[in-house]
Amino acid sequence: MLDRQRVMDYLCRGEKLAPNVEREILGHEDAVAPILVEILCDEDLAAEGSVGDGYAPIHAARLLGELRALSSVEPMIRRLGETGFEDILHNTLMFALPRLGAAVVEPALQAHAETNDADFQMSLAGVLSECDVRDDRIYEVLLRLLPKEPIQAAGCLWRYGDRRALEHLVRAFDSFRIERDDRPLANQTLIELRDAIEKLGGVLSPEQEAKYTVAMEPRARWRAQLESRVESAPRPSRNEPCWCGSAKKYKKCHLDEDENEARLGRQRSLTSEDRGAP
Repeated sequence: MLDRQRVMDYLCRGEKLAPNVEREILGHEDAVAPILVEILCDEDLAAEGSVGDGYAPIHAARLLGELRALSSVEPMIRRLGETGFEDILHNTLMFALPRLGAAVVEPALQAHAETNDADFQMSLAGVLSECDVRDDRIYEVLLRLLPKEPIQAAGCLWRYGDRRALEHLVRAFDSFRIERDDRPLANQTLIELRDAIEKLGGVLSPEQEAKYTVAMEPRARWRAQLESRVESAPRPSRNEPCWCGSAKKYKKCHLDEDENEARLGRQRSLTSEDRGAP
């Protein structure tokens, strides 16, 4: 029988759980779910420098998703609202909650209606979009998100999978004003909208393709400049820092990739010479 102390001992062993430990915990579904909920909701355990360095609630959230423990839905949603996108726990809950399926829908919709926190609403929309439940109330939540957070809403709408969203995504694409600057991530919204449109079975018109090409020009220029700098720079020695800025030694980072690319370049060159030979 697992008690709280033993579960805590397991969850505080580091960033990863051993497979045999995870199997043992999951094998005690009825007994362990309340313990995991208690650990999940303990804010002191979530702090860096706490026992387990903050990983115990993270493990608890993931395991509750694996258990599909219905009694954990409301505590998990509440904890989602108490954390932010920068928290590992928050992102773990975002993945774990949809595993509980239909049981999440009513509590999540209620929490969405009761909160004025835009980030919490966006997190709940993401959870609802992946519960594999078709409900017009979810669809409306996602549509209301589209004008406010088009990047996040586009992903939610294609994951939800309702083709009715196509007309709204296309309208958002057409109304988007191209950002005229050289930032490599300029016009990321159009990338996400196009991806959602195509994943739902839509196709851009020639006019939309032309707009997309213009929007991607800053990114294309940035990529060309980066490739030019990389190609013109001397390759570091094996034990020097990698050119990419990762702070890793070159041999531990891009050495193999660069050598493969150089090998392919030589092969292409030889092939071209062969084709031009009399």
